[in-house]
Amino acid sequence: KSGFAAAAAAAAARLRARRRSPSDRFSEMLLRVEGWSEELDARHAAAAEAAAAPSRIERVLRGSIVGGRNEEVVAALRLCYTDYKPLRLMGDLIFSLMGKLMRKSGPS
Repeated sequence: KSGFAAAAAAAAARLRARRRSPSDRFSEMLLRVEGWSEELDARHAAAAEAAAAPSRIERVLRGSIVGGRNEEVVAALRLCYTDYKPLRLMGDLIFSLMGKLMRKSGPS
């Protein structure tokens, strides 16, 4: 039952996400990416102490955070995300991969 309940909850969340406007979803993603900034900073500091280079995906996430702070970049990405469904689907995929990275690694 526990596995079924979790799957049902995830499906319900996906359904609710589809009902929100693309602009609202973009805004929510932007807020979540900004929230990852502190955690990524902590990981970067730990990696520097261990003399480990950040992974490629972590560099992509860092670039997303920096881009998310630039109003012109945000406006351009919002336009692409809201007006072009194929780009929205790819944005959702990239955001999902970034979320998995943040959940998988956990706090440093």
